[in-house]
Amino acid sequence: MKPKYFPQQFESKWVDVWNKEKTYRAPDEGQGKKMMTMGMFPYPSGAGLHVGHVRIFTGTDVLARFFRMSGYRTMHPMGWDAFGLPAENAAIKEKKNPMDMVPLNIANFKRQMQMLGLSYDWDREFTTTDPKYYGITQWLFLQFFKLGLLYKKQIPVYFCPKCKTGIAEEEVLSNGTHERCGTAIERKELPQWIFRITTYADSLLEGLKDLDWPTGILEMQKNWIGKSEGAEVDFVLSQDTEFISSGELEHIESIQTSSFRNRTGISAHEIETNCAQPTVITVYTTRPDTLTGVTALVVAPEHWVAKSIVSKAIKVDQNIYERVSSYVEESIKKLDLARTDLNKEKTGVPTGLFVVHPITGEQIPVWIADYVLGNYGHGAVMVVPAHDERDYEFAKKHDIPVRPVITEKAISGRASEEEQERLDREGAYTGEGYVIPDPQIADFLHNTDLFQQPLTSEAYREQIVTEIENRGLGKEVNQYKLRDWIFSRQRYWGEPIPVVHCETCAKKGISWWDTEEGKAFLKAYHNISKVDESVSQSLKGIFPISESELPLELPYLKSYEPSGTGESPLSQVKEWVTATCPHCGGVATRETDTMPNWAGSCWYFLAYAFWDNEKQQFSFDEKKICEWLPADWYLGGAEHAVLHLLYSRFWMHVLNDMGIIAFREPFLRLRNVGMVLAEDHRKMSKSWGNVINPDDVVKEFGADALRIYEMFMAPFNQENAWSTTAVQGSYRFVLRVWNLFHSEKAIGEHEDKKLATRLYKAIHRVGRDISESKFNTAIPAMMEFINYWEASEGGLSKENAKKFLQILAPFAPFVTEELWREVLSEKTSIHISRWPEVELSMLEDEELQIPVQVNGKVRGTVTVSVEKSDQGSVVALALADETIVKHLSGNQPKKIIYVPKKILNMIG
Repeated sequence: MKPKYFPQQFESKWVDVWNKEKTYRAPDEGQGKKMMTMGMFPYPSGAGLHVGHVRIFTGTDVLARFFRMSGYRTMHPMGWDAFGLPAENAAIKEKKNPMDMVPLNIANFKRQMQMLGLSYDWDREFTTTDPKYYGITQWLFLQFFKLGLLYKKQIPVYFCPKCKTGIAEEEVLSNGTHERCGTAIERKELPQWIFRITTYADSLLEGLKDLDWPTGILEMQKNWIGKSEGAEVDFVLSQDTEFISSGELEHIESIQTSSFRNRTGISAHEIETNCAQPTVITVYTTRPDTLTGVTALVVAPEHWVAKSIVSKAIKVDQNIYERVSSYVEESIKKLDLARTDLNKEKTGVPTGLFVVHPITGEQIPVWIADYVLGNYGHGAVMVVPAHDERDYEFAKKHDIPVRPVITEKAISGRASEEEQERLDREGAYTGEGYVIPDPQIADFLHNTDLFQQPLTSEAYREQIVTEIENRGLGKEVNQYKLRDWIFSRQRYWGEPIPVVHCETCAKKGISWWDTEEGKAFLKAYHNISKVDESVSQSLKGIFPISESELPLELPYLKSYEPSGTGESPLSQVKEWVTATCPHCGGVATRETDTMPNWAGSCWYFLAYAFWDNEKQQFSFDEKKICEWLPADWYLGGAEHAVLHLLYSRFWMHVLNDMGIIAFREPFLRLRNVGMVLAEDHRKMSKSWGNVINPDDVVKEFGADALRIYEMFMAPFNQENAWSTTAVQGSYRFVLRVWNLFHSEKAIGEHEDKKLATRLYKAIHRVGRDISESKFNTAIPAMMEFINYWEASEGGLSKENAKKFLQILAPFAPFVTEELWREVLSEKTSIHISRWPEVELSMLEDEELQIPVQVNGKVRGTVTVSVEKSDQGSVVALALADETIVKHLSGNQPKKIIYVPKKILNMIG
């Protein structure tokens, strides 16, 4: 009696067998080219896996199984990204410590992954919250600290009032909410650890050139880095600008303890520096060719000029002082996204100050406007209303003159009334063009013949930048949208930052680079060190702990809720905070901020290479890293296009420069996965009650049916809505395979040769499609073959039946293993058998159906053997067909066109 297909009866059996036999252990040594296939490791939430996870992880599993069977030395690893705000917020809600909750969540995720038959090497499993793991994260932090890639500074940051912590700009969504919790973000000034990712902007751009990544992701990275070419230009404050006297600085120093410090961030040192010398406002522009069109400067509310007015370091009229103070205080509360919205009203206030135009010598007014950001460039822009749309709007609103200097077509004299009319009608002209002749430009460039011929804006741009540099009025520079990365969180659940603060050494002005160890490090890495005066100054009295003290473990706390004061809960644990200064031996305090959740995910893929739970080996092993990395395949959601991918690339570039790893780019191939929507075509959400739990699907249909459906539902990178009906279709497909292998006529000695040829074609297509991550087209090839197999009288030989199971195995590991071992009596797993090889000659049919056209229209077909598919044989058969001859009116064809084995056309 034919056994019925009940996957629940054997799927768990094979999980146990695979674990016992270590079927999927990645060999560190052996024959075969290495192949590292990864999905982005998940945050183990209490909700467990959802069907979106299943799609990602099944995709990587199909690839890993295919490459393993194809003879590659394959690694398919899994770990857990368990630090960070989501885990901490969930633990607070449950009134538990995340140290107690996270292991339970991980156990549930792992159970589900094994239920799905994912072929992970579990000996390489780790969690970012394991001290053995984050001890290495801390070690990496220390290397970056010593290189001068980190500094600490009091800055205005994005602050989440719900999570009660500062966050990075990249974690703020376009609607001004926190990506983690959806809460509207505020601005708050806090001391922050900051990663100098901007020092690697060019390197990160260069590294994108050779990556096999989706074009859209590459463009997102390029745009986020945002390189532009231009020039810095200095505008000197007019001589009648009145600064406070040095004696009045005492007043400023007293202000530092007031609320003014939090509102403006200005320091007495900053004011003193600006008041001690002739002061310039430096601007960055990508269009130095429009310099003579400048009719105002605009500085950000955070700019030192704005702060100096508010602090009365620069003396202005009382009315101006009050307007500026009010505007600055309101502006710095706003999010950058809101301030730079192109559709917002262009607000601003005049300062009453003027600068000298470097070319014309004119007095140019200085304004403060919130659409200029203090953290981009120098926090100041030149206003060129005639050639910038935003400047044009600002100038029109505030009655600032508009002076055109570039026209689309060359003109012989100064801007005509016609040009002014065009400006009024069409607004700013932002394109390239021709410079309007101006004697002041010719004088500045010492070239009276400058405008004898039309001068293009491109040619003039080069000349004006050269002259500005020669006169010491500015320089050619590149600018980036990329901002330095805020790297500290005022929360409990994160990696402790392994440094201490020594007040005694800080007062003496001692930094780590002043120590013998620091000097030796600088000497060893002088060619890549980023240590400069600003970094050294910001880290006076801050010292890395000894590497022998790592890991610096996170203490178990019963109460760890964030205070919202700007300090981490760790600051209240006095016995943990108290430490010894490694330099002077005096009393010191530990850093109480923790690292963001990105820290552990920036390098986790390296850990897979050396992590071995069976052998209890967890040391950072550069040799093993170089054996396995970079990853050959990396699959995950497009939502990680900037944050995780950019940060990971940055860390790898630094480690490569240090000589710790031999590669710069960690992921050679990247493929994105489309989102799985609910059946109602909305995003799955508990609140909508439309979440699909893979446990329920497996219980009803089995894991193989779920896997096949997820790979078949749509192209891998496209989103698609869940369909229970379609899952039933996948189940029926697996059932048909089951029944064929329990059918006496399907497998036998007298093989259907046509069916075998169709099998070889299916083998070829499935292998090709998997290697191109076209999973949704590989499955129809097998479904089509099943149709032919069921209709065949002769069936397949046992050897060829095994080959079909082998190409199905990456998609349906359970039923193929059951049939392979229990029905076909194979001794070892199908998943370590060799992928069937197919010669091109095997793909040819023994008989061919060749369409025959008469005068361009198909009038019939002829059937020929492959051996007799030459033109003469095919024409002879065609002329023996009465229907075809009828259309030739009984005559011989005048012309014959034959495409071998494809089509015959006869012209009558």
